[in-house]
Amino acid sequence: MISGEKRPSPWVFQPWPVGPLSAAPTGPKSIGLFLKPSTRENFFCIYRISICKYKRFVVEIKHASGRSRIFFVESSALLRLAIPVWIGQLAFSAAGFVDTLMSGRVGAVDLAGVAMGASTWVPVLFGLNGLLLAVSPMVAQLVGAGRKSEIVDVVHHGLLLAFIMGIIIGLLLQCMQPVLRFMGAPADVIAVTLLYLKGLGLGVPAMAGYLVFKSFSEAMGDTRPQMLISIVGLFCNVALNFLFIYGGFGIPAMGGAGCGWASGLTFWIMFLAMGIYLGRARFYRSLGWLRRPRFRGRLLKDILRLGGPIGLTLFMEASIFGCITLFIGGLGAIAVAGHQVAMNISGLIYTIPLSLATAVTVRVGQAVGRKSIRDAMATAWSGMGLAFLIAGITLTCTLVFRYWLVALYTPDGAVQAMAAGLLVLGALYQLSDAVMTASLGALRGFKDTAVPMRLTFVAYWGVAMPLGYMLGMTDIFLPRMGAAGFWISLITGLTLAACFLLLRLLRVQKKPL
Repeated sequence: MISGEKRPSPWVFQPWPVGPLSAAPTGPKSIGLFLKPSTRENFFCIYRISICKYKRFVVEIKHASGRSRIFFVESSALLRLAIPVWIGQLAFSAAGFVDTLMSGRVGAVDLAGVAMGASTWVPVLFGLNGLLLAVSPMVAQLVGAGRKSEIVDVVHHGLLLAFIMGIIIGLLLQCMQPVLRFMGAPADVIAVTLLYLKGLGLGVPAMAGYLVFKSFSEAMGDTRPQMLISIVGLFCNVALNFLFIYGGFGIPAMGGAGCGWASGLTFWIMFLAMGIYLGRARFYRSLGWLRRPRFRGRLLKDILRLGGPIGLTLFMEASIFGCITLFIGGLGAIAVAGHQVAMNISGLIYTIPLSLATAVTVRVGQAVGRKSIRDAMATAWSGMGLAFLIAGITLTCTLVFRYWLVALYTPDGAVQAMAAGLLVLGALYQLSDAVMTASLGALRGFKDTAVPMRLTFVAYWGVAMPLGYMLGMTDIFLPRMGAAGFWISLITGLTLAACFLLLRLLRVQKKPL
């Protein structure tokens, strides 16, 4: 090296010698960007080149033919629908996290009361959501068939069912005291839980109505409104939590139980906001959904026949995780805490295939309405391929960053080790979970829900639950494995369910539309 020549820093990444971008292997000459010995400049250059590469890739795909082009086109359409749904689900999930965080700052009793209330409410919410999800494939098929005049009746009967079920569930939540006493909860925790459920129950009819509006807009291919309203609902929930937990403006301080009242009021805000949007948007007004409802008993039965199995499927899925948590509760505090942390992280990851399944349902339903089995199956297989691809990415990230993720939840080393070990197993079932969820979404688009419900029941409760008990609590096959045994059973059950549903989809595609 010549004396006096400045040696370049080894910490500055330079993909090629410093010079104009035209000297780079790719990228248009018109950019005229010169690299400088700065990390920020180099990363900016790489970003621009990546954009150029992506645009060139898009052009090549558009002029390509065959399966690669179909997969790209369908995947792009699915992602446009799924990403807003996913963001909305994250915002909704974040509201539960905020409730836990804010009630925990009040005290241990308040945190326990809110946790018990949420454990009661979440499986019910899953079942209610599944029941009302029937609106989505029904509307999607009508859109595909061009029978838009019939969409209004589906929405009206969906709202009728939503309010009936919302009122019934809201009243049942007010009568949970005998159940909580039977579970052996302390009296002070029961008091917090009952007050929490009392406020939450007042908002259940609004949440049910919001779910119908959400399914309606998603089936029309309009997923952004629910995303924005979910984000607004999250901020409203935080503000109302402060108001009801600590009191103010004439409202007494309720402690952790105030989270339930804040959630109930937030449900009404979200319902009214979605209703105002649908009522003011010209596109939805043109459908005439604000006209006087016409009751048709057959249509209500169709929603129940289609949505009932969906609700039971989601309820079974939520309840098996709850039962596993109860069994693990007898293995000690560290096992329970590690399981809960790993389950929370896995639940956040699960929102990705769940959102994609919503998009698959809409696209498949519209194709079925057009009587195009080819388009329907192209969407179904593309959705499963995309879900599998994304699951591979999330699996890798989970394995690589698992210790960092669990450290965000707890500083306890023993809990971190337990949770990180369970996340290895959780990462493995992400592939099966993605395929299973996408398959369910495709089958819903075909309005095929009863048989998938039976198949998932066999996989969950006929295989996974007994196997988990034998591996985790007994030494019938192997020495008792504890929490890991239950997670291995989940991998087995989800893989079996994915295989069942794939075979069912292959059979459904052969039926005439």
